[in-house]
Amino acid sequence: MVEIHDGSNYEGRRDLGNTRPGDGRKFRGVDALQMTGRANYQSFANYIGDQRVMEGWRYVSERYLFLPSGFWWQNNKMNELCDRGATVEQVTRRVNGGTNGLAERKRYYERALRFI
Repeated sequence: MVEIHDGSNYEGRRDLGNTRPGDGRKFRGVDALQMTGRANYQSFANYIGDQRVMEGWRYVSERYLFLPSGFWWQNNKMNELCDRGATVEQVTRRVNGGTNGLAERKRYYERALRFI
C-alpha cells in the first residue's frame, strides 16, 4: 500500500521532518494510514529496531504490512480518542492535521454505520 502521488508535495515539509532534498518522494505515504515523512519513518524505525526503514517507502511497503499503521495508531493514542466518542472531524484532524477530505470521510462513515 503506497500513496499514489509521488510525494513531491511533501518536499521541504519540516512539519514531517523532511529536511533534505528528496525526502518528500522518499518518505511518501505507505500502509493503510499512509505513514508519511522522515520524522514518522524514523520513529517507526526506532520502534521496530530496523534502521533500513530509512531507505524509504519501497523498503517499508515490501516488508511491513499494517505494522506502520498500528504503530502510528498506538503512538498517537487513537484508541483513547475514539473511546471518548470522537467525531469524524476530530479523527481526521488527528490523522491529517487538518480537515482535507472531511466531507467524503463523513459520507463513508455514515455508509459504514449502516453495516455495523
